Amino acid sequence: MPEEKETNLENGQATAASTPSKSKTQRQKTPSRRRQNDSDVAGGVGITGGGVVILPQQVLNELYHNYSIKQRRSGLKWFLFAAVLFNIWTIVIPWDQAVPTRVVNCCMLVAYLALTALLHIGRRSEQPALKRFHQILLTIIPRALWLLSILHFAAYIILQPSFSPRDVLGWAILLNFLVYVTLPLPLIFLGLSIGCITYFICLSLPVGYSRYDTLLSNQLAANAVLIATAALIGLLYYFMGEAKQKRAFLEAKKSLEVKMVIEEQSAEQERLLLSVLPKHVAIKMREDLGSSSSEAFKKIYMSRHENKYQQLRIKILGDCYYCISGAPDERPDHAVMCVHMGLSMVKAIKYVQQKANSPVDMRVGIHTGAVLAGILGQRQWQFDVYSKDVELANKMESSGKAGRVHISDKTLAFLNGEFEVEPAFGEKREELLRIAGLKTYFITKVVKPFASPCARKINETQAENSLHSPNGSTHAVVAGEDDNDDNTLDDEELLAQNSASNGHQTAVAEDEEEQVKLENFKQRLKDELVTRDGHENLTKDTNVFLRFKNPQLEQSYAVYREPYSSLPLLAALLVQCIDVLYSYLVLPRSTLHFINIAAPLVPIAMLVVISIAESFSGMLPKFFVDVSKRFNDITFVRELAAIIIALTIGLSNVIDMFFFVTFVRTEHIVSESEFNATAGLEGEVDVEMEGVVTAEHLLPASFVEQMREAVPRERFLYPSYLSNFGVLILIAIAVIAQLTHLTKILLLLSIAALHCYFNIFIMQDLYALEDDFAHQPIISTRYCASGLLVVAALALSTLARHMDHEDRVIFKWKTEVAEQKETANDMRQRNEALVYNVLPVHVAEHFMKNTKRSHDDLYSQSYAEVGVLFASMPNFSDFYSEETVNNQGLECLRFLNEVISDFDALLELPQFQDIIKIKTIGSTYMAASGINLQRNLRNDAPITERWSHLAVLVEFALELKHALQGINEQSFNHFVLKMGINHGPITAGVIGARKPHYDIWGNTVNVASRMESTGKAGAIQVTEETCNILQPFGYTFLQRGLVAVKGKGQLMTYYLQGKSQTSAEPVAPAAVELHGPESAALESTTELEASDIKTPLLNIKVQEPSAGCEGIAQEQGMGNGSAGQVGVRESQSLLE
Repeated sequence: MPEEKETNLENGQATAASTPSKSKTQRQKTPSRRRQNDSDVAGGVGITGGGVVILPQQVLNELYHNYSIKQRRSGLKWFLFAAVLFNIWTIVIPWDQAVPTRVVNCCMLVAYLALTALLHIGRRSEQPALKRFHQILLTIIPRALWLLSILHFAAYIILQPSFSPRDVLGWAILLNFLVYVTLPLPLIFLGLSIGCITYFICLSLPVGYSRYDTLLSNQLAANAVLIATAALIGLLYYFMGEAKQKRAFLEAKKSLEVKMVIEEQSAEQERLLLSVLPKHVAIKMREDLGSSSSEAFKKIYMSRHENKYQQLRIKILGDCYYCISGAPDERPDHAVMCVHMGLSMVKAIKYVQQKANSPVDMRVGIHTGAVLAGILGQRQWQFDVYSKDVELANKMESSGKAGRVHISDKTLAFLNGEFEVEPAFGEKREELLRIAGLKTYFITKVVKPFASPCARKINETQAENSLHSPNGSTHAVVAGEDDNDDNTLDDEELLAQNSASNGHQTAVAEDEEEQVKLENFKQRLKDELVTRDGHENLTKDTNVFLRFKNPQLEQSYAVYREPYSSLPLLAALLVQCIDVLYSYLVLPRSTLHFINIAAPLVPIAMLVVISIAESFSGMLPKFFVDVSKRFNDITFVRELAAIIIALTIGLSNVIDMFFFVTFVRTEHIVSESEFNATAGLEGEVDVEMEGVVTAEHLLPASFVEQMREAVPRERFLYPSYLSNFGVLILIAIAVIAQLTHLTKILLLLSIAALHCYFNIFIMQDLYALEDDFAHQPIISTRYCASGLLVVAALALSTLARHMDHEDRVIFKWKTEVAEQKETANDMRQRNEALVYNVLPVHVAEHFMKNTKRSHDDLYSQSYAEVGVLFASMPNFSDFYSEETVNNQGLECLRFLNEVISDFDALLELPQFQDIIKIKTIGSTYMAASGINLQRNLRNDAPITERWSHLAVLVEFALELKHALQGINEQSFNHFVLKMGINHGPITAGVIGARKPHYDIWGNTVNVASRMESTGKAGAIQVTEETCNILQPFGYTFLQRGLVAVKGKGQLMTYYLQGKSQTSAEPVAPAAVELHGPESAALESTTELEASDIKTPLLNIKVQEPSAGCEGIAQEQGMGNGSAGQVGVRESQSLLE
């Protein structure tokens, strides 16, 4: 296995491997975004820190008004349907009407059908003119339809030769209810104008054109009560519907806010994830997240890339910048882009030299070949590359020269003559290059200049600004033929100039960005609420009976209930109470009649109160409210209660009809001669008293005698009021929310059929008497009243289906909103899980929460007491082979993935939860302890408390050995671990602008790396200081002696032997030659040892001005952490 960590980049060297590869970065300085305060409002809209969007009340009201009106438009066609049914009734039932009356009724029918046709003009059209015309029609047609229905009502009354207030009372009751329920009009306009006008016309016009009647005032009062009750029920349903729509509106708004916050978080997670992992790898890993695999080996995300051309940064090793081309997208100019990137990096380091007055320089090595690219392990994923060509690319860098781009002949073959080169003879300086048979070259001149998109954009901006300059002055940047000309400005310089010239525009850009974001929310809310049309697309989710095709969804809908959904039951209680009042005005005042209509009030009131009690939790005792909730939670119970209430009010009126006719006949309030005379006029009534079932046969004689004394002797009978009251009963049943539309339709049709039966067959003689008062119309009143009942039942049946449809639409919207939120949240959790497997949790949270940070923002943290572990498999390089039998090396990496995955699994154990995996470098595993923001120790805490995490790190190292031993036994291999541990201060942080890389730096890290590289296989090597700290924990050590450590001098080291049962005596300190933190020198050799992890350029101290890479700087101590942060910031600048 090539050991990529051997790359020695002390002065900012860079290695690039192309497969073939592209290597030109584009760095664009992004202005930092100002976080808007909660009080800031852009364009009348504000976003609080919690993600809640504050819309002005006027805007919110306008959005809701448009949303509510659109949803109510679906009920307009049912108003039309009811009006057409009444129109047909006016044409068919009173067939004795004059020709002008019939013509007017037919014209009205044509007008209704014309309005129906107008509703569909431009409805599906994409033409803007037709769409605007359709919107205008939607505003006009509801008002026109209401006006047409009133005109039809008035024309029918006026054109009748003989009329009574009872003739069209059923339609007046239904019309006053439908006005509030189906017309898509705002409440103020509806209630104060249309509603009131409808009420007074329906009440006054029939009385004004009525023939003389001694009880006209009683009928007027009864009509007023019945019509007002219908209007009240309509208003109740209107407010209930408004409450449902408002809740749906606010829930959709809130869910959109939550969804947008989740989307923003997911986008930040996605950006962070894709900045570390390639897109194709991240997508595959997200798909596999949470899934179980039955394969013998753990999932490996690795693929081989040959002859592909897309550039991709791999990782950072100390001050080494690693990138490749060809994973996974192809690009023909891969090698050209790599060289341009290398030249740009050399320029960038020179720019840093000028700004920082530092002699730091950079080597660049490029080689073209094949790589295995992917992810190893289960935690702290890093996309990496493995192959012999990667090792050759490392050697290309290490054998190069500072300030030069060093390429192999394999790369030169892809440059297409766009660069001039000269021999570099790297194969003479590096044995591995000679063995591979490579010839190497330095780039000397760019033959075909390259302008990055970033530079072109900035030059265009500068040119445009110069054209609009007040003084008309212009300036231009001219690139000379020599690409190394100092007059040529690179991307970094152009960006710096552009940032300085446009700095004053930053605040304006920030405000514009916030404005765009807020306007986007308004538009999305409008699209989400106003343009949704569930009434049209619910068909695909339901069958002909309006049941959801998804059984689980149907079951959820059956259990679900809207808040305050039981309140419409009040309509049934109100109707039963009104029965007492209106019948007192126009029906015989019989005691039995009042008992019949008053008795059902008790069970109805009990069921209604227990059903609606939970809606008044603040006004009723808690026990009563809890009982109501349990009552309504049982679907069968609440539906059964609603059915009982509906049947009670319906059958109460039917029974009242029966008692009415039997008692009238029994008490001879109307004489038989009058019945016979009326029957003779009709020619169809044959009264046979012997066959009539009377009250005497049903009730006790004493009770009948009392009833005889209580029955009034006034001669007034209006049986049609019982039928008209039946319309009000049907309305009360139609608005019950606990029942499905099928149940309501069955109840409506059954009760209407019972009323029609009693009208036609039971009360025929009483209707005959009423017809006698009306001068014998050709069509009996019993047929007209029954026809109106049928009209009402059909109209309310379709309306009941519409109500159920509307409730299902709202339920489905809520379900969809919940699913969308769940989907977005699932995506966020998956991204979060991936991000937390790429960066430590506290680092990932810093980047995800601070969404408005600049790309230039630095994240770093100093830690005074940290343990660092390096564990490598020195014999894995011999094991790695790219032969065909190993699938070009993939099977070797599959085994390495098993090893690293088992190591990662140990971190899941509770005792190792404070250990953080830093990264893997080839076959080397790097971890640290003590990097915990929650640690808060006393200054005088004992060593065993302060360094307990270091002992845990040692235990982790021992567990690594046991884990590898188990793998060896299963795979019949003989791999061993060579480990080194050190302790001390470090700086942890993230470098890289758009591809953040988390790492730790410092003398502690370098020494830990040296302990591993200078140790022996199967042993854990530590310094004397670390040995002294670990001894109180019971660990035993074997003194190795003085070891020459590059850059550190002679260090006394020890091998960890194990842990004794009792605490061991401290080992006597031997003479240790150590360089203190203030004088530790930064390594400056041109070759890197096997496990070198380089410290970035931390407080570089100049010794001799030189462009070379030897003896340039010394690193400063990192005990206080400030120097480390400065160094990380400088490394950040270099990487950008």
